Amino acid sequence: MHLNPCRPLGYLMIAALLLLAGCGFQLRGTGVDSVSLRELAIAAPDPNSPTYLQLREALEEDNVRLTDAAEFTLQLIGESHDRVALSYTGRASAAEVEIRHNLSFQITDTRGQPLVGPESLSVRRVYINDRDNIVGTAEEEELLRREMRRDMVRQLLFRLSSLSERELAARSQALQQQAP
Repeated sequence: MHLNPCRPLGYLMIAALLLLAGCGFQLRGTGVDSVSLRELAIAAPDPNSPTYLQLREALEEDNVRLTDAAEFTLQLIGESHDRVALSYTGRASAAEVEIRHNLSFQITDTRGQPLVGPESLSVRRVYINDRDNIVGTAEEEELLRREMRRDMVRQLLFRLSSLSERELAARSQALQQQAP
């Protein structure tokens, strides 16, 4: 009888996948639970910012009804972008550049009292600044910025997925009881 050399390899692969699944391993990007809030208002200093627009789209895809009459408001307080040279070439130009994206937010009730936050999220990326390929470097930076915005929205959705309307209502009620 002749053994197929691929069969033991197949069994080994199945065992490895079962082991990974058993320890809670998930591919990146698949671990975000859906947002359980049924409706939410969103406010931002710039309602035309790419982050705000991406967040709205992601919440709508997650079946969150976006309305100004919602009991809770997600406020995007501030967003900043930095660009810092990490190292320099012999010609005193930036060789490595780090770009940073920061977002501050809070969730408030109808009276404007913060129930969550203010909290800050941040994303950083590093790229090589190629002086001989200025167009390619600029395109790479723009691609990284779009990726960072997606990561920022994903982080915010992950944070929102840990909240329930019941929990937010309890926080709001506790704040009302503390008020004089």
